[in-house]
Amino acid sequence: MSLIKIPYNRLIQVDKNSSTPIYMQIANQFSNAIQRGIIPMETKLPGTRKLAELLGVNRNTVVAGFDELIAQGWIKSIPNKGTFTKDAHHQLTISVKKQENKVTKTGYSFVKSNLLDNNLQEHQCKYYFTDGTPDVRLALTEPTAQIFSANLKRKKNVKHFDPSYNHSKNNYKKQLVNYVNLTRNLQISTENILTTNSEKTAIYLITKLLLQTNDCVVVGEYSYYEVNMIIQSTGARICRIPEDKEGIDTQALEKLCRQQVIRMVYLNTNHHYPTTNSLSIQRRVKLLQLTEKYGFVILEDDSFFDFYYQKNPNLPLISNDENGMVVYVSSIGKVLTSEFSSGIVVAPIEIIKELNKINQLIGRTVSYFAEETLAELIDEGILFRHQKKVNAVYYKRQLFFSQLLQKYFGSKISFSIAEGDLALWIVFNFPINLMRVRALCMLNNLYIPTTLLYQNKELSALRLGFAHLTEEEMEICISVLYKATIE
Repeated sequence: MSLIKIPYNRLIQVDKNSSTPIYMQIANQFSNAIQRGIIPMETKLPGTRKLAELLGVNRNTVVAGFDELIAQGWIKSIPNKGTFTKDAHHQLTISVKKQENKVTKTGYSFVKSNLLDNNLQEHQCKYYFTDGTPDVRLALTEPTAQIFSANLKRKKNVKHFDPSYNHSKNNYKKQLVNYVNLTRNLQISTENILTTNSEKTAIYLITKLLLQTNDCVVVGEYSYYEVNMIIQSTGARICRIPEDKEGIDTQALEKLCRQQVIRMVYLNTNHHYPTTNSLSIQRRVKLLQLTEKYGFVILEDDSFFDFYYQKNPNLPLISNDENGMVVYVSSIGKVLTSEFSSGIVVAPIEIIKELNKINQLIGRTVSYFAEETLAELIDEGILFRHQKKVNAVYYKRQLFFSQLLQKYFGSKISFSIAEGDLALWIVFNFPINLMRVRALCMLNNLYIPTTLLYQNKELSALRLGFAHLTEEEMEICISVLYKATIE
């Protein structure tokens, strides 16, 4: 097909204000066009220089986008001939369309958002890295199944199968409050806590309630992409400030507060995402002083509080908040399967009341029986004992993972071992193209999500989870990663 017949400059729309990297915007929209047949199979694509001119972006950005498309199997590069779309996905799409005959386009217009694009693509690799997740093979399946089954069989619980029944009168929140007060040194009641199916759901509800268009939300220089997308979906603006080994720079925050109104500061006090650094005691004190002086909300994300290995974790900011400025998000039961874990919000009563109103619109996302199972695991001390048991395993894996990195990479990388968390922050000390490394790893059966890659002119780094891998799996993964970096 003639290149002129495909209007690439209209087909590929680049949003430079989006939190999704431009190369991923290009790759996502190209793959979508190929899958839908807008760009037919075996079509020769424009050269990267020409396409960069058409889209008004840097040529290296287009090269990175093409590397991503090659890794995903949408296009192929033939030496001395050019880059062409592949036919496998196209043939599959055509076949599905013939079988299902589904309507693919609306008869009306609506706003599409690149902010919410999912960067975690499906893959067929045997091995993979995450951003730090528990090993599901260590889940507490036997006692959890027994307690869940017993709850289902109790005749008095039959009423809870009725979705219209008021489930509020149970001991679930009571047990959560006792657990949170004990582990995090809080003094809250059931009126100060909201439960959700995950921390991200909790953050979504909070930002929907507290943020408006053009509100300024401060995050660290390197931060959690999914939370950034949730924040920006409200219409709020993200303002980044520097960070170091002691966490976000509170002096830079104070300077920014003098320049403009700050609505919210989002941060991880324990184990900042992605660097794993914790906010120092001095900066915690300073942050609470600044919020009292300038009136911004602190959204404290403490998702990895329970994953500490060598000593007890630092207490969250909310434990010292006397002015009701901190909204605290964490998780309970993350070492269990996701069906039995819970996201929690701790905040002043008036905030919890409003969050409950929004949450009621979404509807019940976790079953009464799953909640009661978690409550019983807490009440009998089973969850606490299991957490300590798996933390010992994860600590051993953290040390072994660190030893492997030192063994293979030596002085080529820098990293520090955090006192907790389920991932390591790895900085490369030499020039490297992380997208190329990722593509080579996928060719060798190792998948690395693009969201784990942090690269700009000053930095090339990875956040790599270790907790879900055995020592044997770690050895294989690090070996493949090392070979990809030196090829």
